[in-house]
Amino acid sequence: MNKIKIVHIIGSLSTGGAERFAVDLCNELAKNAFYQVYIISLCKNNSQDVISQDISKQVKCLCFNKKSGFSPSVYIKLTKWFINVKPEIVHTHLNAFEYVLLYSLLSKKSRFFHTLHNMAQHESPKFLPAKYLRTLFYKYGKVKPITISRNGSETYRQHYNLKNDIRIENGRPNLKLSEERERLHNLYKSNSDDFLLVHIGRISEEKNQALLIDVVQKFNRLESKKCKLLIIGTGIDENLHKRLLKKVKNDPQIEFLGVRKNIGDYLSIADAFCMGSTFEGMPIVLIEALSMGCMPISTPVGGIPQMITHGITGFLSKDISLESYYETLKQALFSPEKAVIQNNCINAFKTYYHIEISAEAYSNVYYSMLNNKNILSMDGNKVEA
Repeated sequence: MNKIKIVHIIGSLSTGGAERFAVDLCNELAKNAFYQVYIISLCKNNSQDVISQDISKQVKCLCFNKKSGFSPSVYIKLTKWFINVKPEIVHTHLNAFEYVLLYSLLSKKSRFFHTLHNMAQHESPKFLPAKYLRTLFYKYGKVKPITISRNGSETYRQHYNLKNDIRIENGRPNLKLSEERERLHNLYKSNSDDFLLVHIGRISEEKNQALLIDVVQKFNRLESKKCKLLIIGTGIDENLHKRLLKKVKNDPQIEFLGVRKNIGDYLSIADAFCMGSTFEGMPIVLIEALSMGCMPISTPVGGIPQMITHGITGFLSKDISLESYYETLKQALFSPEKAVIQNNCINAFKTYYHIEISAEAYSNVYYSMLNNKNILSMDGNKVEA
């Protein structure tokens, strides 16, 4: 049986939402007996990167060991690999877009896709010729743009002045609990009446961990019942990390835990999952929180308002100010409807954000394009195959 060859390409398999989704999607697609799925990392991966360890044995993983910056040699090697393998589907993520452009001009058989994991203006190359190339390839249908939220679709249309995107929401499989959960529960919950808050994300300016620290410290100064904040994740911005540590000082109510593979354990014991981002796409960590029934409290940026209905599946601050987030945190933690909200979160995950739903949508788009069938963009316009 000749299988349909599907190739997903991403810059690296380091910790991140887009990287996590690419692996999850490949794993889910590989369950289809008619597919042979590849995932390609352009850069060399660290052996400690937990995401690469989760790639299914049914997925063929390749690495081209690219170093920082654009690599003509990797570009040529990858193009030769495409010519040899002749995949039916080539799907890029993040900064991998430009590495398939030559092959897209050479191949009449393959269909090309790119998922925009963030607001278009933040994902678009700052180098104007590269942005112009993306616009041309989108406009003339050589690469089909996939957006992941209503906000993502709106920013794509504003940034590229095009209306041909296909919207498919992100997804995640069910998280598993580990043997560590009981120990963590005993450590953080058994002997404490504090609210336990969890934040998961790389240490970066846009994730805005400083806001969460300020809000928790204000809450603990003013409220009789206290909060404990666990910050899970690392980042390449060491200076920012040092500034955040200095801000926390020796505050015992705020802990930096670094990378953790068993985030399901933390989400399962937390009273709330907190995000203070200044911009987002459709956060994978928010989907993970919903899946565990961990009540999300977030700033209203990017695709998040599509995911959280205030007071129903979580809580949204009015803006990204300290005062607004503080008032929202109080409203959430003292809400009498927390048990109902937790159940609503789980139902929302099952209905909208399970990886099976997302993978089926991607598979349907692939099938339509391979069979030269037109599909509809988000406003009902035909997207030519």
